Amino acid sequence: LVCCFQHPACPHCFTGGMYVFQLFDYYAASGVCLLWVAFFECIAVAWVYGVDNFYDGVEDMIGYRPNAWMKWSWTIITPVLCMGCFVFSLVKYKPLTYNKVYEYPDWAIGLGWCLALSSMICIPMVMVIKILQSEGPLIERIKAVAAPAKSGVSSRPKEYNLKGSELTQPLDPNGNNGLIKPTHTIVETMM
Repeated sequence: LVCCFQHPACPHCFTGGMYVFQLFDYYAASGVCLLWVAFFECIAVAWVYGVDNFYDGVEDMIGYRPNAWMKWSWTIITPVLCMGCFVFSLVKYKPLTYNKVYEYPDWAIGLGWCLALSSMICIPMVMVIKILQSEGPLIERIKAVAAPAKSGVSSRPKEYNLKGSELTQPLDPNGNNGLIKPTHTIVETMM
């Protein structure tokens, strides 16, 4: 019995556990939180780090440049769709009910929103803190915080950097000289 109280899922094990679980599921693990994070990830990658820098990194990893559609998707399409779905979810919001009968009290709905905001507020909060901690006029602070730390510098060891179309260090795990030739063709597909 003592072990049960030390386990983090303890509230879910008792009589009202399904009510607590549904509260967590509806607010903390909802699509609204994921849309919020996905929006800021796209903004960070495409607009702060730079879509061309990211595109170059993807080319280094897979050996070719993906379709230009991906660049448009990272830059415009995905952030707009994420924010549109986020706003639509807030407009169509209905308070949580259990089995379409039991309506959660106001304090439980407030707790649910606190759960949701605990993950959502971190991204803009860190951004504001970083801007406040930097020095200079506001525009310069924002530019300094939004600039990538090391633009164009590879984090790989020097012997693995591309030289022409071949690597200077073989990627064969058996230690043979030269690259391992692929046994199949990888085709890029888009849905």
